[in-house]
Amino acid sequence: MNTVGNNKISLWQLFVLITIFAIGTAVVVGAGEEAKQDIWIAEIIATVIGVGIIFSYHKLLTFAGQRNLYEILEFSMGKIIGKALCLGYCLYFLYIASRNIRDFGELMKVTILPFTPLEVIAIAMMVVVMYTVYLGFETLARVTEIISPYIVVILLLIGVLLFISGELRMDHLLPVLGDGFGPILQALFPTLITFPYGEVIVFTVFMTSTSNFSYAGKVGAIAIMLAGILITYSNIIQITGLGVDLKIRTLFPLMTAAREIKLMDFFERVDILVVFILMCGIFIKVSVFFYAGLKGLEYVFNIPYRSLIIPVTALIPFFAVINSNNVVEHFEEGLVIVPYILHLPLQFGIPFVLFVILFIKKKKGKVSKSRPEEVQS
Repeated sequence: MNTVGNNKISLWQLFVLITIFAIGTAVVVGAGEEAKQDIWIAEIIATVIGVGIIFSYHKLLTFAGQRNLYEILEFSMGKIIGKALCLGYCLYFLYIASRNIRDFGELMKVTILPFTPLEVIAIAMMVVVMYTVYLGFETLARVTEIISPYIVVILLLIGVLLFISGELRMDHLLPVLGDGFGPILQALFPTLITFPYGEVIVFTVFMTSTSNFSYAGKVGAIAIMLAGILITYSNIIQITGLGVDLKIRTLFPLMTAAREIKLMDFFERVDILVVFILMCGIFIKVSVFFYAGLKGLEYVFNIPYRSLIIPVTALIPFFAVINSNNVVEHFEEGLVIVPYILHLPLQFGIPFVLFVILFIKKKKGKVSKSRPEEVQS
């Protein structure tokens, strides 16, 4: 069947995708507040763990003869259990996509569209996501290449402008390790490990489609390191610009910090730049999760994903709106409940079981070294 676009991406495109995906909402939405002023230390440790996570995922794919996640599940667990788990991962990816759409909607209502219904904002974003995903994964990668420099430059610029404005107070970072390592460990597990680094499990669906799979693990690790540096930079800006107490109280601390920028009574209200970062980051993140979910449905039901794209697109905004009653409940669910119920089992538990099963199969000589043919889309 003919496709619109190509599903193969270069290593550079993979690098850009993982970097922007990991930055996504993490630079804007507060997480890991348990560490207080030591959040930057917790983020550095989480980045190191994140590098190990993506290397582990790449090793899993290599161990399975370059099969993708869905192929590994069926190969390891058998047809019935494997397809059931494939469907579970599809629902997981689509659910996380709906949560990110909700993040976007809440920020829009707080900033530039206070009187626009949440449903309208969610549908508008999903229409753009749907069109991009319909064109194929390579199109998404190319769009990310265009957007990524703006996200990085704007994020760096916000820190520079805050410094010039005299709003950064380095004493807000003190005392370093004032409460010991306890708060850092609380922030790390499970929040900072699962968000955003554990979420890169979605790339086990795509990593085998790169132009040179053998280097994909190293490229992913470099991308995670860059994303970790930028997230750490963002956290330092937020703490030094707002202080620990205000950072914890606000839902979007980077935006609140950006509002403090005032230069020559002329250059101000640059918080719109934060909105741009989150809008672009969520667009990329939702598109990746959405495409992964659709490809899983294609694999399970043997139906081209483009035939499913309209009905699934209609469901994402619906669940984005109904999964919580207000923004506080939404963030509490995402940072307290979801990590234990969904993230830990699906990001680490099942992949570990798969690795054990593949290890046993490899010992018995049952793992092919060549990847099977992909499902045609």
